[in-house]
Amino acid sequence: MDKHPGKLFYRLTRLFPGDDLPGKRVPAAKVYANPLESVDLPEPAKDGGAPVWRVLSRLAPTQPRVGASITQAELSQALFPLAMRRGGRGYPSAGNAYPLEVYVVAHRLQDTFPGTYHYAAKQHQLEQLSTKVNMEAWRAALMDLEAVENSAALLVFTAVPERSEAVFGLRGYKYGLLEPGYAVSLVMLAATSLGLMAYPAETFYDEQVRKLLALPEGEYPVVVLLLGR
Repeated sequence: MDKHPGKLFYRLTRLFPGDDLPGKRVPAAKVYANPLESVDLPEPAKDGGAPVWRVLSRLAPTQPRVGASITQAELSQALFPLAMRRGGRGYPSAGNAYPLEVYVVAHRLQDTFPGTYHYAAKQHQLEQLSTKVNMEAWRAALMDLEAVENSAALLVFTAVPERSEAVFGLRGYKYGLLEPGYAVSLVMLAATSLGLMAYPAETFYDEQVRKLLALPEGEYPVVVLLLGR
């Protein structure tokens, strides 16, 4: 048997005609009962804005340079593709399992206390989990990426693959990695349309990121999106 972990994963998650999926009840998304503070984000604009093709021509991973703040309205618009609407969200999720969670490390977010927040997609709301923002620790966790300290906010996309596993078995771990990719691309598109810089950092020290967010077992950081100017 091939013991290479990547090859073994793909071999074990193949589907063949006649295979049955587990089809268990999908777990609910994360809910924080008692956040330190809840921030209702401004209502996102649903009309107008830059034409999509013009935005796509400018779309590229770009590290924040200026170290300036962003507004709540800009963050709201950037997160809008992830918000709940019409019974779903703005990106596909296999089996509607939604293994994705998003956290906002607010460094320079206007009219908002610095801290770590959970993004509640149903309410389009930030739930404050911590008042501490240690950008030096975040820079170290992201392998000394200089642009971290120039960022107005870090958006951390995590996966809870057990939600997808409940529907698809081991194959659900594939979907737990695909979904952050869908979400990050949409947030980058929205941020670019606002004239913001957005840079996805996929290489980091996993355990350091987990500790900074106090993630429970079974929830894994996938990508950290640097957002700023």
